[in-house]
Amino acid sequence: MLSPRWIKLLRDAQATPGRIALMVLAIAAGVCGMATMLSSYTILSRETTRNYLDTNPPSATMQLDRIDAPLMAAVRRFPGIADAQASSIVGAAVQVGAAWLPLTIFVVDDFSALRINTVYREAGAWPPPPATLLLERDVLPMMGARIGAPLKVRTADGVQYALAISGTLHDPALPPASRGSTVYAYATAATVAGMGLDGDLRQLKLKVRDRPFDIEAIEASVAPLALWLQSQGRSVEQIRIPPPGQHPHQKVMSSITFMLLIFSGIACVLSAMLTATMLGSMLAQQTRQIGVMKTIGARTTQIAVLYLSMVLMIGLLATALGTWAGLAAGRAFSAVVLRQILNFTMFSDALPWSSYLLLAATGVLVPLLLATVPIWQASQMTVLAAITDFGSARQDYPVRARWLNLLPWLDRNLLMALRNSFRRRSRLLFILALLAMAGAMFVSSLNVRKASQQHLVEAALERHYDMEIALNRFEAIDAVCAIIGAVPGVAQVEPWNSSATSKARADGLEIERVYPDGVHGSLSMAAPPLSSTMLKLSMREGHWLRADQPGTVVLNSAALDFFPHVKVGDDISLASHGKVARLRLVGIARQAMAAATAYVTPASYADLAGQAGRASTYRVVMRSHDERSIAVVTAAVEKALAQNRIGTRISITEVMLRKDSDGHFDLLIAGLLFISVLMALVGSVGLGSAMSSSVSERSREFGIMRCIGARSGVVLRNIVCEGVFIALLSLPLAILLALPISAAIGTFLGEMLFGVAFPLALSAKAVLIWIGLVLAGAVIASAVPAWKASRFTIQQSLSHL
Repeated sequence: MLSPRWIKLLRDAQATPGRIALMVLAIAAGVCGMATMLSSYTILSRETTRNYLDTNPPSATMQLDRIDAPLMAAVRRFPGIADAQASSIVGAAVQVGAAWLPLTIFVVDDFSALRINTVYREAGAWPPPPATLLLERDVLPMMGARIGAPLKVRTADGVQYALAISGTLHDPALPPASRGSTVYAYATAATVAGMGLDGDLRQLKLKVRDRPFDIEAIEASVAPLALWLQSQGRSVEQIRIPPPGQHPHQKVMSSITFMLLIFSGIACVLSAMLTATMLGSMLAQQTRQIGVMKTIGARTTQIAVLYLSMVLMIGLLATALGTWAGLAAGRAFSAVVLRQILNFTMFSDALPWSSYLLLAATGVLVPLLLATVPIWQASQMTVLAAITDFGSARQDYPVRARWLNLLPWLDRNLLMALRNSFRRRSRLLFILALLAMAGAMFVSSLNVRKASQQHLVEAALERHYDMEIALNRFEAIDAVCAIIGAVPGVAQVEPWNSSATSKARADGLEIERVYPDGVHGSLSMAAPPLSSTMLKLSMREGHWLRADQPGTVVLNSAALDFFPHVKVGDDISLASHGKVARLRLVGIARQAMAAATAYVTPASYADLAGQAGRASTYRVVMRSHDERSIAVVTAAVEKALAQNRIGTRISITEVMLRKDSDGHFDLLIAGLLFISVLMALVGSVGLGSAMSSSVSERSREFGIMRCIGARSGVVLRNIVCEGVFIALLSLPLAILLALPISAAIGTFLGEMLFGVAFPLALSAKAVLIWIGLVLAGAVIASAVPAWKASRFTIQQSLSHL
């Protein structure tokens, strides 16, 4: 049989089910956010590493003039090399609907002997028969095709070939095709040679033996091999060493999810504080009951244990609910990120026991710890103080609230209700903090979204062109400009030259610490025409390139990562095309959303590449700049070049750049909005609790109002208006707090992704949406206690203590 103290605890829960439910909801919301972000961080970090490492990524790649069997045998025996494998990559175009998309074909000599950069068979024939392609699994949905369907492939010389889709595979090292609008395929050397392309294997993938996760050790093993190959008469055209054991997006993704995890932890602590506040209000109403318990012999510790037990049970229930919902959301979120953003497979969604222990501590121990303060204060009261407590006493309103008297459109009843908001200043400040934090998070998420879009616009304004087209080889500038310029819809053409570069080494090798795709972590050299009108950059230091200053270079913001201590006036050495150029730094340019680039004069580039009067990259300005017109003119330019036997490697339009860059922010924005919704829920719960406590404290006041003629509608109006008034007070605080949060997140995200902080932007749309949400929440949170108060009889109100 239960003892009287536990019977009292059960009856308290039965007497105040709404308050108990609000406590459970507040803690569950905080735990849900914590569980979502903790599970996402854990699963994404583990599965990204597993998917990437399971492919056995190369320690380094080399581009050689040719690779044969004797060379492979010698490389595998070379000191420090654990394994080597040959492959190749060729480019073409494939017809998808009415458009031609870039086609990247990975050439494999033996599909049964893949050991480095392994892929997984999904469906269809393996290996692919002659005149067929294996497509990456994400390509089929993008193309709307099926296995066995024909493909129309166009090579650089404009010749079209009919191939078939023989099956699909999964290559975790590739991004989803749908995000980059690129078709990825695998084929045998015979299939590639049958299309008139170079099917020879030229790419050497290497695994080092000693310290494979130390980039310095990798370089120390690869450099001697490269020098030996050169001594054997082989041309080593390119060496790339990616960050060992780390996926290109892993650092960004882990940083973003960890930041969201911190925000969710803040929300969890605030929900626990809200629970402690609600418990304190309940204890204030039970002060005389505590006095009675002490009168009949209850000790201070017994009373404290009684109420702590209530918090413990509430915490356990809320933790169970919040953990269940949060883990489901986190696993679903992780599955979407892994499959649709990273092209990975989720092998396991399990979490370590330490995660469950952390969630239990967050949902149970933190509320217990914070609830100790009001519980100890209540249990420490003397019998006399407890029994003689009669609830709220007369209080003078603070001077800060007297400005309400100046509002002429308020009647005295409504004025009294609004002034009542300032009676419990600590409670008011806490509710304002909750609502302001929730509003700041919501507004900040859309502020960052607007800042990223503004950054995209600024980046586009720097690029005064609609398309950049890269050719397979250097071509005569006059001839190419004439061909492109004759295409209807083209307004202007400029020849550009661009190629990979690296910091010069004493041994003459060109080693790039970049991923095999040549994009992530790369350093490029570009040679714009000195009179170019297609690129306008603002200078952070120094000046732009000048015709009267040969042998000079301008670095953009991202390139400073490769030269962290360089200053204007210093000399830097760059290696490209097998040569080294020593250049004087004359300026540092601010460039939004651009890879690390060193800008040199056309003369300096011609000296390195030996291609005077020729260029491999051209930029085009069109007469119409809408998406459809750009697509039509781009296709016409490619067709005109193909008719003149000029091969096109890739065409990148401004529309493609915007779409690709815009997708980087989906993960962060979704996470911020999720946390802000949870915090708004906690804030609404807090407001509802505060209004319920206010109604309980003012019951006799409502009874007196009813005695002198006030109707139920007046009581209802006053309480709802009080809740709306508190919500309105939180709005300026939310907007002010959103500014530093938006600036901090924008700086963090911009510098991490692009090396340049995002500009601070305030979204008026976000503010208006939040005003609507917080006012609607205030009405809903106040409606229930207001309706209950309006239903009290005069006798019930006046008899309330």
